[in-house]
Amino acid sequence: MKQELTNRFNKILNEASDQDLHILDQLMEGLQRKQNEETSTYLSSSLLLERTVTDTSCTVTIPITPYIYNSLGIPHGGILAGIMDTAMGILANQSLTEGFAAVTTNLSINYLSIGTGDQIHATAQYAHKGKRTMVIESVVTDNTGRKLAIATGSFFVVTTS
Repeated sequence: MKQELTNRFNKILNEASDQDLHILDQLMEGLQRKQNEETSTYLSSSLLLERTVTDTSCTVTIPITPYIYNSLGIPHGGILAGIMDTAMGILANQSLTEGFAAVTTNLSINYLSIGTGDQIHATAQYAHKGKRTMVIESVVTDNTGRKLAIATGSFFVVTTS
């Protein structure tokens, strides 16, 4: 398997455009972060997701690169949804004790604008924090401060043991 991957990698590398090389570099950096246990998921790793968490909010940031573009050459709405859900999920789970986790039961998104610049930030804050349910709001902005999307997520607390 390693030899097959090496051969495929070398073929891709030899035929790569500058943009391909940039994306490959991002993916390799993400995989290294995962291997070094700096992130918990491959998705977060491949997006080069950074997080800042407090008791009342969570902000996740990813770079705007062609890796997250849709066919129009702009950040994909599904990526925005994913980072909003990630920010809300991190916030929901950071306050729970061992043996419990919060899972998304509903996600409602309104897209407002197209992201430009270098980064996208999703910030989540509690709208309601109960023992079994939470409602969390998230706003996505680009590094110019433009609002790209707003979302509300409902979360249910489950036992993991």
